Amino acid sequence: MTLAGRLWYNISMVTNELKAFRSEAHDFLLGQDKPMPTPAIARRLFGARRHEMPETQVVVRALLGADPRFVQTHDQCWTVQGSRILQQSLDEATFVVVDLETTGSIIGVDEIIEIGIVVVCGGQIQDRYETLVWSDRAIPPWVARLTGICNKDLEGAPTFSDVAETVASMLDGNVFVAHDIRFDLPFLSWEFARRGVVRPAVTGLCTLQLSRQLWPDLSSRSLPDLARHFRVSHQNPHRAGDDAEATAAVLQAALEDVRAMGLDDLGDLFRLEHLMALRADSEDDSAADSAAEAAQS
Repeated sequence: MTLAGRLWYNISMVTNELKAFRSEAHDFLLGQDKPMPTPAIARRLFGARRHEMPETQVVVRALLGADPRFVQTHDQCWTVQGSRILQQSLDEATFVVVDLETTGSIIGVDEIIEIGIVVVCGGQIQDRYETLVWSDRAIPPWVARLTGICNKDLEGAPTFSDVAETVASMLDGNVFVAHDIRFDLPFLSWEFARRGVVRPAVTGLCTLQLSRQLWPDLSSRSLPDLARHFRVSHQNPHRAGDDAEATAAVLQAALEDVRAMGLDDLGDLFRLEHLMALRADSEDDSAADSAAEAAQS
């Protein structure tokens, strides 16, 4: 076999292997009732011994990210187009908006001291939940100044173990929403894990990420600034209940804009950047056609 022939053979083998990996990942995700994290997919494709290797997870992200059949949620999990999860109507999906106040930002060291939850479905607020959470960890002065919560306020408050089942039942099977999901969901997941409570299946949605995609011209997308922009009451920033209410209002504004684009299911939210790019290209083409017609007339 010539050098060119051997090269072509090797490329064909690699291409076929990549197709096989993608097909297996697609079938695996299609059979799941929730989006799956990269390590779980790596374990399925490469086995228990190699799934935690960083390079293996890089390969999985590259494989799935290059294939339009796969959709990444805002909490960096994966599902596929056509899955039951993504086919949920925006009017029928239940969005559970969560905000946490904590003693700091280090997961595994700091603890939750307040939880605020607002449940949105069909464009309406369906439920609310708010509680302080006991922590024997000293609240740093800067956190006390930011939130107005001090250790004395936590006296008599329930522990996270006391409220874990209530929080889990509100989340289970729904869309977990936070303004910067990279903080709230991992922190809450850690608290569930260390209390021995299985974190319920959720689909992660981030209003911070949505705001970047929907409103790129805004100078700031912080929660207080978005609340001012949309004229939403936000009298107590950095208190979990008020922050959850403000985030729910931002979510509802985002959903209104998305519906106005003719998008109507949960999958559209996670493909929003791609769909908006297609829309922009279409508008540019239409403008170019109109200009060409005007020039000829």
